[in-house]
Amino acid sequence: RLVYQVKEVSIPEKEGHIIYSTTIIYPGKVGKEYFMTKGHFHAKENTAEIYFCLSGEGYLLMQTRQGKVSTIYMQPGVLGYIPPYWGHRTINTGSREFVFLTLFPGDAGHNYEIIQKHGFAKIMVEENGKPVLKDNPRYIPLKNG
Repeated sequence: RLVYQVKEVSIPEKEGHIIYSTTIIYPGKVGKEYFMTKGHFHAKENTAEIYFCLSGEGYLLMQTRQGKVSTIYMQPGVLGYIPPYWGHRTINTGSREFVFLTLFPGDAGHNYEIIQKHGFAKIMVEENGKPVLKDNPRYIPLKNG
């Protein structure tokens, strides 16, 4: 089953350019955990990113290498700012497709490996019909941040 898809425009991945894409996360859960994107840090970690919600609802989950976590509730018209040095993923907590626009520097790059190896410190699960942020039992803290 398809969990999410990214529709990216072909733009040079070079300094000075701005890459943009649209991401669609479909509604659903694995067990109690809501569908989400894989999540990543930027290869060039001193770059920021902007997410703008077009439809649906969910959360932007952000985390530093030291495990500090922040969330932004996303609904149509909400702009989420991801500061430099923060990893991020998005989570669909609604019953419809969660669709958002992303904008980031062309030379930012992506580092998915950190999240694949360590996970996020928190996960979003459904409890009593509502999304709840909980400690991730599979999270492995990074040594020395």
